[in-house]
Order: sequence, then structure tokens, then C-alpha cells
Amino acid sequence: MHSSTTQNISNKGFTLIEVLVVLGILTVVGSFSIIMGVDSYRGQLFRSDRDVLITALQHARSQAVGNICLGSGCTGGKPHGVYISPDTYVMFQGTSYAARDVAVDAVLDATPSVIQSGITEVVFKQLSGDVLTTGDIILTEENHVSTITIGSEGQIIWTN
Repeated sequence: MHSSTTQNISNKGFTLIEVLVVLGILTVVGSFSIIMGVDSYRGQLFRSDRDVLITALQHARSQAVGNICLGSGCTGGKPHGVYISPDTYVMFQGTSYAARDVAVDAVLDATPSVIQSGITEVVFKQLSGDVLTTGDIILTEENHVSTITIGSEGQIIWTN
């Protein structure tokens, strides 16, 4: 009896095509994750900037209604307001930003990628909280828009 020897060769491992397909899939999934992460981060920055401005407006109105007077030698209450510039939000005391008491300014940084339009100065009257200038402050950033409306009685209403 003649026996022939056959060897079973077992290929263990991956082919080059299988490795390239897996790398392609990982690249697509990774790219999608990065894009979603960046968009989520930008959205969070936008909402944070909007919240900082709303809080500044609410704080200024609260100080005006409370008839607060800040600074040495200040007697009686004064109006309070917020000035909106491209890089800062300034909470001030006085009848206008131009006539404010600079020593008691509170400056808050604005997010550079968020663009502000509409009214740039809101002054709340002491005791009542009413405003002379009503209108909208519009915040925009690539995929996000929020409108902050200031009513004549000092109402602060915003959209997402």
C-alpha cells in the first residue's frame, strides 16, 4: 500500500484586502465621530455664550430694580445696563454706557465665533426695571441662532 502524504495548509490571518476594508470602515466612523464632536462642542459654546449674556441682562435688571448703587461715595440707586460688543459684554452702572461709572464695570468675555447683531445697549431704570430702548439681540454662529428680546417693561425673552 502506497501512502501519499498530503499536507493541509491552513492560512491563519487576514488578507490585505480585509485589512484595508476594516481600516476604511474605521476611518469613516472616526471621521463622522470627529465631525459630530466638533458640532456638539460649537453648539455648547454658543449656548454658553447666550446664557452668559442672558445672565448679565438679568443681573443688571435686578440691580436696577433693587436700586443698587455701587462704588465709593455712591448714594441712592442708579440705573444699570449691559453693553454688547463683539468680544465682551459689559455690565455697567449709569444712565448710558457712555455716561457710566467705569470703576464698577463688570466685563465678561464673549465667544469669538458668536456674532451679535441688533441693539447693543440695554439700560434698566432704577426701581421699575423698565427700558427706554426695546428690541432684539440676535446671536448667530454657523448652525445656531438665538434671539433675545427686551420688552419695554424690562422683560428678557429668548429663543434657543
